[in-house]
Amino acid sequence: MIGDFFAPGGALQEGLSSYESRPEQKRMASAVASAFADGASLLVEAGTGTGKSLAYLIPALSSNLRVIVSTATRSLQDQLLSKDLPLLRQVLKEPFEAVPLKGTSNYLCKRKLSARSMLGGDDSHWLALKEWAYRTETGDRADLISIPEDAAIWAEVTTTPESRLASRCPHYEQCFVTKARRRAEEADLVIVNHHLFFADLALRKEHPGAHVLPDYEAVIFDEAHGLEETMTEHFGVNISTQRIEHLLRDWRNHIAGDPRQAENPWMPKRGQRLADETAVRSAEFFAAIRRKLIPLAQASDGERFTLPDDLVDEHTEPMWHALDTALEELYANGVRGAELLRDDEHEEKSEELKILAGRCARFRNDLASIADRKVGRGDYVFWGRLRGQSISLHASPVAVKHVLQEELLSKGSSLVLTSATLSAGGGFSHLRSRLGLEADTTDELLVDSPFDYQKQCLLYLPRDIPDPRNAADMALRHERIAKLVDITRGHALLLFTSYRAMHQCHEALKKTIPYPLFVQGQAPRNALLEEFRETPGAVLLATSSFWEGIDIPGKALTHVLIDKLPFDVPSDPLNEARMNKLEAEGISAFENYQLPRAAIALKQGFGRLIRHKTDRGIVSILDPRIVTRRYGRFFLDSLPSSSRTSNLEQTRRWWQNNGT
Repeated sequence: MIGDFFAPGGALQEGLSSYESRPEQKRMASAVASAFADGASLLVEAGTGTGKSLAYLIPALSSNLRVIVSTATRSLQDQLLSKDLPLLRQVLKEPFEAVPLKGTSNYLCKRKLSARSMLGGDDSHWLALKEWAYRTETGDRADLISIPEDAAIWAEVTTTPESRLASRCPHYEQCFVTKARRRAEEADLVIVNHHLFFADLALRKEHPGAHVLPDYEAVIFDEAHGLEETMTEHFGVNISTQRIEHLLRDWRNHIAGDPRQAENPWMPKRGQRLADETAVRSAEFFAAIRRKLIPLAQASDGERFTLPDDLVDEHTEPMWHALDTALEELYANGVRGAELLRDDEHEEKSEELKILAGRCARFRNDLASIADRKVGRGDYVFWGRLRGQSISLHASPVAVKHVLQEELLSKGSSLVLTSATLSAGGGFSHLRSRLGLEADTTDELLVDSPFDYQKQCLLYLPRDIPDPRNAADMALRHERIAKLVDITRGHALLLFTSYRAMHQCHEALKKTIPYPLFVQGQAPRNALLEEFRETPGAVLLATSSFWEGIDIPGKALTHVLIDKLPFDVPSDPLNEARMNKLEAEGISAFENYQLPRAAIALKQGFGRLIRHKTDRGIVSILDPRIVTRRYGRFFLDSLPSSSRTSNLEQTRRWWQNNGT
């Protein structure tokens, strides 16, 4: 019985002196084992501190099934690979093989490395990379910590799924991607991230027989609360200035990197001229599109915005056609060149040209899908984003609830979806409806956290604070935030729903509190978090991704302040389209979409505080709607049951009595 592993005196306790048996962990493990045995699906929310990783890894390794574990964040992948799996190798009697598998661009490309070596140079990053390349066994760029992940050198020595030659590459047998995939084919357990998993699923759907991941019988989605967004990304269409710039860069590099240009029969000078022509047409098209979209982008405050129906009109249509023609000629040049080079001496160059030509064709098709709405107006939403000088245009499916059913469940795969934040209002109905998981075929389990939130956490819910939507009252709100931060003498994480609110508060606090202030964006995320941990009394202001995936146990973080209930922006194109679809079906979009999504996001923010059974702290939610509106009860029912107060002085006394 799987439960015996987790029982007092069981295998885990015998093998690990520090292990503490937790009934919650045992319940989850038994449910996962039953799902695998029955070929069923399971939704399981495991509160913080449950130990959910071991609760699904042991059943997976004991199931005799090929299992994929998919996570949302690199930190969880690292935890599984560096902590949990080595621990299980000490405990489990039977040996097992568990390996990570990452996207192509995470691995050193030997073909690109060889081409880069011809250029020489003594740049410090290049010298460090070259030395590492001779000794690395995995080629995983994450193993070379002396070179920043955003260093320009990586673009020169890594490849992408679009440009990889695969079996046609002369380095194929020694390729790090090839080796990683072969290890995965032999493994009992393969650790991937959600993006790679759904990229593979989309590839299988579009090209039957093609795949990146090995075949599998079961999938565990950890951090599964974000699956809808990931699926939406991978089953849509997009074009961007960056994508075409990379295509033209690779085309030019292919020409410039050929030492036999003088004898090259595919006329590289013509290829260069066509690439230059395509660059000009691309610049003209995207510049015109940019002029049209700037007012929309400014109104959206840097977020997604809906593309206008007349995106391609009488002015921009000729530019689209000119770009399409240039890409068509570039494609034809690549195909002709590949045919002329099809011999043993030039085989590699021939394959490179075929791939480049294919990328031209795909860009043309995707451009047409967005320019003339070829993918269908009713089922897709068309949106854009401007970031600096770059433009991206997208067509995303409004609903993806058919994906799991059609691509996984109908083919017999057993699915386990887990997270500390899957439920909303105490149930799974929102998640099931968004992902198409039927109640009668999907088991459910809510496992409470083993932490004693009544003793460890105070929830401060002020009634007398101004509404965060009223810009005229911001000074009063900032004054209250300063008083709250002072209660715990800093050691606080302030979470905002917008960059504007974050920066406004930062400017105000600089003048009123004596504690070190850090703000999202002033340094890379990991460096910022490390500095926050190491700085006594620090205060970190953040938004966006800092609402989840942050683990700061102990006294470095004793206060989480949330400025506003995290409702999605209703004008966001995807949210608006999803809500309109629900309303057209006679379903309340607020109750069945906006409210549960906001409750899950709030629970994520709340969960940043208590990370260990010895932690103590305060969560302050500075939005009076949680206690003055009827729907506030839904939010409170979604959170762990904690001590609560609306009185600032009681909050101060609680910390004096419980905080040290």
